[in-house]
Amino acid sequence: MNATRRSFLAGLSAMAVAPALVACGSDEPDGATDSDGGSAGSAEEAAFPATITHKYGETTVEKAPTRVVSVGLTDQDALLALGIVPVAVTKWFGEAPGFIFPWATDAFGDGELPEVLEDINGVQIEKIAALAPDLIIVQYTAVTEKEYELLSKICPTVLQSGEYADYGMPWDEMALRIGTAVGQPEKMQSLIDDVKGQVAQAAADHPEFEGKTAAVVTPYEGLFVYGPEDPRSRMLTDLGFTFPEILKSGEGEYGVSISAERTSDLEQVDVAVWLDLEADQQVKKVFEQTTTSEEGRWFDISEVNGAYYIAHSFVTPLSIPYILERYVPQLAAAADGDPSTEPPAVED
Repeated sequence: MNATRRSFLAGLSAMAVAPALVACGSDEPDGATDSDGGSAGSAEEAAFPATITHKYGETTVEKAPTRVVSVGLTDQDALLALGIVPVAVTKWFGEAPGFIFPWATDAFGDGELPEVLEDINGVQIEKIAALAPDLIIVQYTAVTEKEYELLSKICPTVLQSGEYADYGMPWDEMALRIGTAVGQPEKMQSLIDDVKGQVAQAAADHPEFEGKTAAVVTPYEGLFVYGPEDPRSRMLTDLGFTFPEILKSGEGEYGVSISAERTSDLEQVDVAVWLDLEADQQVKKVFEQTTTSEEGRWFDISEVNGAYYIAHSFVTPLSIPYILERYVPQLAAAADGDPSTEPPAVED
């Protein structure tokens, strides 16, 4: 298994605890740019103080931050969409300078690249503290209560809602929480509305998606099925598809690994979206015996697809328009049930 796929699959499990070092944040005024990197957009009137309830309590942000650290694996996109360049981001999978990908480079501009943190052995709390942030964003990830306590000693730390499984919060709710934390909720809501409008338009343009079942799956400990709460699954639902009942599991709504033999359950799925099908030949062999495979009601998004492969898993205000342009034509080709209709090739 190569390094990119290992990093990708690392996001399927919660992170471990790391040691801490307490540091102080910046006292720069609203809208300032820190001399050591980092930036803040202009806060909206009456945006602060902002109190946000999360899975371990609540956090109050008193003023616009100037040094933001993104602990969530995709959180930097929402910050960049608001004109805020974080001082650090957290690597998930793939490679890009500062871990800023093609769909986000226009929003990034030519500022100082963020430092890239790792999360494989837990949150790098000492490194975060050394960056002297004044806000820590923790949305698309899983942290322990102990990690949260250590992070919150550094500066205000805004976690994901406790209403969803880790990694299962809808992209728009995560984005709005980030917008609220940095004092730009109205601007973020406007961005969200625009992107949701694009998704709705794509669904309207393809009424054939309505009522069909679709699932995102990948070889991992057998077959890993991304559950109804996963952002990738939510994207399919937003486009008109429904989640197949046969693949639902009581073990967790984010997703679950099932035996490789149960790959045959995809027989009852109208469209199968694979991530790295070639990674497990046993799973591939079982799938090739299904009518879903024989009728061409599937396609594979793999590392050879470059940035698109990564964008498909990000599901953020910046990545979604990039995804739609490439994803929807592939879904349309798979949904027609005609094996002669090849899903179009994707270019970054």
